[in-house]
Amino acid sequence: MLARLCSAIVGAVLAYAGANKATAFAQWKQDARNQNLPVIVALLLPFLELILGAALVVLKPAPTVLGLATLVLVVFTVYLSAQVMGKSQVPCACFGARSVRPPSWRDVMRNLVLISLLFSSAILSA
Repeated sequence: MLARLCSAIVGAVLAYAGANKATAFAQWKQDARNQNLPVIVALLLPFLELILGAALVVLKPAPTVLGLATLVLVVFTVYLSAQVMGKSQVPCACFGARSVRPPSWRDVMRNLVLISLLFSSAILSA
């Protein structure tokens, strides 16, 4: 039960982020361009977040889904860390158009907490 709760929390956050990007897709593409993200990332990321988020919320914790979600969050966290260390002033757009401030260590810490929830889910469901 606790494993499902841990993965569902992460799933809800990912789904929320993906939904915000998808519902303001033109703004998301502009934000991604401002961050110098590859076009393919801008096009696929909202849908990846929505699919992963839904899988984490609806399905029992599965190693493949937990691993993929962890990989995505690790990539996000490394990218955010580089942005923070480089003192980027470009909004992170982590949650689509709702994210209008530059990335900060708070964003990195949020992702680390989400990653720890995924690890907890994996351990508890093993």
